[in-house]
Amino acid sequence: MEASHPEVLAALGAATSQDINLLRPAEARLKEWETAPGFYAALLAAFADLGQPVNVRWMAVLCVKNGVDRFWRRNAPNAIDEREKAAVRQSLIACCLQEPAPQILTQLAVLAAKIARHDWPREWPMLMDQLLEGVQRHETRHHALLVLHHVVKTLSSKRLAGDRRLFQELTASLFPHVLHVFEQHMSAQAVNEATLALKILRQMTVHGFKTPYDEPAVRPFLESAIPRTRFLIEMRPNAADQVAIQKLASLLLKLLGDVLEHHPFSYGPLVASTLELIDSLILNDSGCSLLFEKAAVQLLNLLKGILLCPEFKNDTNPAALEAQRAKSGFFSPQLLELLCQRLVGRFLPLSNDELRQWAEDAETFAADEGGECWRYALRPCVESCFVALFKEFRSQMVPPLVQLMQTGLGSETPLLLKEAVYTAVGLVAYDLYDEVDFDSWFKGSLRQELSCKEDNYQIIRRRVAWLLGEWSAVKLSPDLRPLLYTTLLSLLSAGEDMAVRLAAAQALRHSMDDFDFCPEQIEPILGDCFNLLLTLLRDARECDSKMRVLSVATFVVDRVGPAVRPHAVDLVRCLPQLWAEDHPMLRAAVVAALVPLVAALGPDHDHLSTFLLPVVATSTDLDQEAHVYLLEDGLDLWQAVLENAARMSPQLLQLWTRVPTLMERTTEHLQSCLQLTKAYLLLAPTQFLETHGKVLVATLDEILGDIRLEGLLQVLRLVELIMRAEPAAAPLLQVLIERVIMSVLRAEALPILMALQLSVLARLLLGPQNVLADAVNSVAVSSGETADSVLQRLLDVWLDKMSIITQPERRKLLALALVTLLSADDRRFCGLLLAVAEVLNDVQGSQGDTLMLGSIAIEEDTCEEDATEFERRRKRLSLSDPVYLTALSTALQQQLDRLRRQVGQQTWVQLVASVDCETLQQVRQFVSLD
Repeated sequence: MEASHPEVLAALGAATSQDINLLRPAEARLKEWETAPGFYAALLAAFADLGQPVNVRWMAVLCVKNGVDRFWRRNAPNAIDEREKAAVRQSLIACCLQEPAPQILTQLAVLAAKIARHDWPREWPMLMDQLLEGVQRHETRHHALLVLHHVVKTLSSKRLAGDRRLFQELTASLFPHVLHVFEQHMSAQAVNEATLALKILRQMTVHGFKTPYDEPAVRPFLESAIPRTRFLIEMRPNAADQVAIQKLASLLLKLLGDVLEHHPFSYGPLVASTLELIDSLILNDSGCSLLFEKAAVQLLNLLKGILLCPEFKNDTNPAALEAQRAKSGFFSPQLLELLCQRLVGRFLPLSNDELRQWAEDAETFAADEGGECWRYALRPCVESCFVALFKEFRSQMVPPLVQLMQTGLGSETPLLLKEAVYTAVGLVAYDLYDEVDFDSWFKGSLRQELSCKEDNYQIIRRRVAWLLGEWSAVKLSPDLRPLLYTTLLSLLSAGEDMAVRLAAAQALRHSMDDFDFCPEQIEPILGDCFNLLLTLLRDARECDSKMRVLSVATFVVDRVGPAVRPHAVDLVRCLPQLWAEDHPMLRAAVVAALVPLVAALGPDHDHLSTFLLPVVATSTDLDQEAHVYLLEDGLDLWQAVLENAARMSPQLLQLWTRVPTLMERTTEHLQSCLQLTKAYLLLAPTQFLETHGKVLVATLDEILGDIRLEGLLQVLRLVELIMRAEPAAAPLLQVLIERVIMSVLRAEALPILMALQLSVLARLLLGPQNVLADAVNSVAVSSGETADSVLQRLLDVWLDKMSIITQPERRKLLALALVTLLSADDRRFCGLLLAVAEVLNDVQGSQGDTLMLGSIAIEEDTCEEDATEFERRRKRLSLSDPVYLTALSTALQQQLDRLRRQVGQQTWVQLVASVDCETLQQVRQFVSLD
């Protein structure tokens, strides 16, 4: 149906209603009209009519935006008619320039940018001219600049080479006009218009020029950005609109930061003036008092970027050399000392806002921001800048910091300054390795600091706990680690401040994350450790805090391994409660915690099955939205449960029905699914194959049609495992065996794949059933050949490819299979005998077959006490493998004797005579032919 203007207006009005009975039908009608002719023309008329209510016009713009996203492209399903699109383009800019409602104007600007991304310049060549015309007129300038900003921002984000070239051409023609507007409004102190113009200039400078500083129009603009920033920061305290001035100054600093990041060589000539700006605003008391937080963050990030910029280390580029000269002239030892003192004394101490937040909610205050928060948050920014300074100027930065340690950690030092010094020492622990006797420091003043319970001293206790975690992996004697663990556990007690407890928990994790960690040192207090961590877990309110504490407990379980068994009861009780909170990220943490716990408990985890199996089922259910958070850890947990299970349960067996769905929907988790299936086969091969064998084979057959080499190898290893674990199930695999035979006949597979394919066929020959013959007959029928012809071609490839197979176990397996054919087909006697003789030369040593049990370390009595049930089952399976049980020379002798009896002495002599002398000489070293 065609959407009429009155009907669309009525639906838009109802869609803005608060009455659910009107809202839902209206939304359904608008959804239905998305592909109807005339709908977007009606929407255009609706939002262009200034007499309509603002809500109705706003809804009309949103509907057009959604339509552009889905139906604007020409090749999109149900694409918008070209006449309607032309009508929208023709009227849109005029609507933007006359729009009185700010919220609708913003949506219209975004809409224009979305359409420009598709249609400029081919279908909408007049767009820029219309916007520039609007910029020239005073009454429409603000609106035109806003729309131009969104259009330029969108066009600059296109990354194809042709699109970038078009944007560079646009920039070359547009930049001077926008720069003139910016200069004009900066002179008149019209801050809002200047800000919009600057946003456009920033996008064009960063994305529209290959080397911005080399452009005549851009160079003075960049050079003026630094003095303008200083001017704006200095005038801000006395300005009528401080927020607007602050925004404009921040935007100038953002421009400088973007140029440094994207065009470092263009920034080289600006390094000296940037460092002067940092000197006047960061190191100068009067300038520092003018700074607002965002500017401080941006200036320090500029300092860090200049320090670490790899392009500035280039000794051939003139801009890089200029940057090097500016850096060497600025960073004198005296300035570095002042910078160290300024960062530690002015920027690292906790601010009043942080102290207020700590007092109101210690748990929220202690939340770890993580990621790239140094880009926008002051404290992480200062810390990363401090570390960068030590990276570049370690020898000059160490002495002033050591001096601060000596003078700033006394009893008379203000708490906030002392906390800042501790922070600095922890941030650069590795750089202070030779300067600090941490053992003495820890046993002396640091433990005294932790024992102090005065008012506000939790500030120091929290920072010292963090410091212990940072230094524990750097410089701490092994014999002091038990004391460290005990000290940190004392900070986890329920009476301690929440921020201190959370810091101590993280420090405990860091202290155990050491290559030389010794579980025996923490075992005596392991029970207290888990009790305190679980108490902290129960006391935490925020999901983020619970996840952090749970990750610490998980890490402890992983590090101590089986030693956790006597203390696991409380943790086992706690996890179901956390799972019941139904928060996806918290549930993911619970699943991750269960993996090492199950591994540590081993077969004793059976009593958890009523909780574990539903958790695995939920985590691997692709129909639930939370599976994106849970699936990977859920598969790991499932694997851990199988590997440590002592027996198969009906519930665990039934759980495998999720595997085919996982393999069919995505190949991302194919390897995990195949590993799970291997674990099922080793746990209960007969029971598993009777229940799921047909589905498994059908699934494997389906995915083999479109799979890469790595996946193909995994599937074939699974097929081989089935034949080893349950030889009676070989007939079930016939369809897969036929695929293997056809692949071998093509003789195109890589050596690693050919070796595995031939190994599968070899195990069939060594098996009790005639599955290979049935598969050969089936291939012969499908190819129009005789079975004997297919078999002869198969043997030709087999014998030809023996030389490219290098693994001794597989070569022996193939030779054992070839031995069985000696009495089946005397036409191949010479070729088979030669192939087997070559393998005998490889595996036969002075003491006999080197691959026999007793010669290799796979016997059951060598199983480690702490090996998983899975590993024990795998080793037991190896004990029944013909490769390790049967001596190749013995098998060959027995088969030759059988063949002699079968053909008679006269024919036997003729067969032996048909073999060349060299082969006979080799064979007679291992068996008797007389």
